[in-house]
Amino acid sequence: MSKKQKSFWPYGITIAILAVVVMGAMTIKVALNHPVQMDEAYMKKYQNVDNHINEIEKSQELFNKQYNVKINNNKFALGKNNLNITVTDRYTNKIADNLTFHVKITRPDDDRYDIKLTAKEKADNYIFPTFDIKKPGRWIILVDASNGKVSGFYKKEVDTK
Repeated sequence: MSKKQKSFWPYGITIAILAVVVMGAMTIKVALNHPVQMDEAYMKKYQNVDNHINEIEKSQELFNKQYNVKINNNKFALGKNNLNITVTDRYTNKIADNLTFHVKITRPDDDRYDIKLTAKEKADNYIFPTFDIKKPGRWIILVDASNGKVSGFYKKEVDTK
């Protein structure tokens, strides 16, 4: 009497197909729960950066030749904080004036906590209004400085204390 041997190939193939479907569903669920934030390199939409990258880099180069920019903050504390930036003219070593700033303080993973600032006063450096840091972790300071003709973009990562 010979017994028929059962083949497990159909079960293996079925299990593999089900595993692929379950993993696909899990990937979609995770992607929906963690949406991608829009990348704003150079504080502009990526389409604008993509279309004008050569002009942006040339302006950055000219700005860096004329000015020395230093973001003086190394850490933020939870609660009230100040931001100050020192900009000196490379030729005269004097504090640069007549600059406009667009500053954004953001988290790398979430734009819900974005803080936008404009310069308040200039003495030895540019001082910005007080702002609140409500969440611990990594923060990014994005600075777009301009003298009306050329502009420079600066980025610095800081942590909370």
